[in-house]
Amino acid sequence: MMDDLATSVATLLREAATSFILPRFGRLADSDIESKSSPTDLVTVADREAEAWLTPRLSSLVDAVVIGEEACAATPSLRSRASESLAWTLDPVDGTSNFVKGNERFCSMVSLLEDGVPVRSWIWLPLAEELYYAEAGQGASCSSLADGRVTGLKLDEGGLALDEMKGGASIRDVAEPARTQMRDKLRALPGRWFPGSAGILGTAIASGTQNFLFHATCTPWDHAPVDLLCREAGGHVGMINDGARYNAAMPGGILVASCHPSWQQLSDYLT
Repeated sequence: MMDDLATSVATLLREAATSFILPRFGRLADSDIESKSSPTDLVTVADREAEAWLTPRLSSLVDAVVIGEEACAATPSLRSRASESLAWTLDPVDGTSNFVKGNERFCSMVSLLEDGVPVRSWIWLPLAEELYYAEAGQGASCSSLADGRVTGLKLDEGGLALDEMKGGASIRDVAEPARTQMRDKLRALPGRWFPGSAGILGTAIASGTQNFLFHATCTPWDHAPVDLLCREAGGHVGMINDGARYNAAMPGGILVASCHPSWQQLSDYLT
């Protein structure tokens, strides 16, 4: 059950989407879109306005630094504060490239960290009007605004064969020759899916329709919400190199799977 804090954050996410994100969906002008680190790393006026609106409001709920994706793009040193005793992470539009193209696979994500470890997670799908929420030790759920239904998320503990697994990966930051070797292994998996959003893939894993996510580089805003949601739904998450539990201060590769046996199989296969 969501308490006052959980409800307040969910309300803020809905309000931000209604005011800044949805009015721009399918209506972006060229002047509303910019690139950051590369031509495919996009930011829009919707990202910036939603983050600027949400940041002080999250801080007013819990007095902690807000590590937003766009704030970190402007001030990279902000990311180092992810390990503070309390911190928020914020990704106002996860799946910005999809959003720019008019593709519906985008979401808004927030998490609350304690010493870098996610303890609360919110992923809001504004078009579907669905909220995925998790709290450490309390499980995970999906709430539908359309019909008021709340569904607890609980994954099957049984593993799958590699050729039965469905999921996605991002290996753009892996150096050669490891990148080519890993790419070839991933291409051999028949169930590959490329949603273009860590949050969308995370909600699909927690719901049981996908089985894995592998990203070669972690960011607090992308992976803290997904980590907690999938773990509380019964999945397994660990850093790809050593299996360590995710911490938002970590920059390395993360592997999310629907259960520990599947995680181990994938880890052995990819490394």
